[in-house]
Amino acid sequence: MKAFGDLQLPNLIRWMIYNCENLGSFPDLQLSNLTMLKDMFILKCPMIDASLPRGLWPPNLCSLKIGGLKKPISEWGNQNFPASLVELTLCSEPDVSDFSQLSHLFPSSLTTLYIVRFDNLESISTGLQHLTFLQHLTISFCPEVNDLPETLLPSLLSLRIEGDCPKLKERCEGRGSHYWPRISHIPCIHITD
Repeated sequence: MKAFGDLQLPNLIRWMIYNCENLGSFPDLQLSNLTMLKDMFILKCPMIDASLPRGLWPPNLCSLKIGGLKKPISEWGNQNFPASLVELTLCSEPDVSDFSQLSHLFPSSLTTLYIVRFDNLESISTGLQHLTFLQHLTISFCPEVNDLPETLLPSLLSLRIEGDCPKLKERCEGRGSHYWPRISHIPCIHITD
């Protein structure tokens, strides 16, 4: 197999690394030179080490799906995401209980945020306040989440609560629920098991 570092990928638009249990480190590429790269998908690679990718993201990256890596997302330093990043999916973070632990990661340019399989996450009411452009929020398979970022609710166009989120589902579902007066204006609300 040719080493990642030897590849010439100037026209790469989408890059997916998924379920690579033996991939021990992130490919040593100059990601900042991948000017055509718009979408990255790096999931379920439990041996990828901490250096991902040292804050040098592709300059025109629009969408990033990431999680299930060796170093928890909560231990990453500042990532200097490009201003072009508008969609972020974070997955499989077992040790985060409050989203304020991750607030340093989120670029203010985000319009879409997916929070998936955070087993111990209880609160997302803090840590997202600076996401003033956020329009779409999805929370999936986060069984302990019981609140919403109220400062962002007025600007949302869609709110999705999916999978195993019983506490949040109870607080949002139906006209008599705790959050209904605050979310009823959102054009698209989707709550499912």
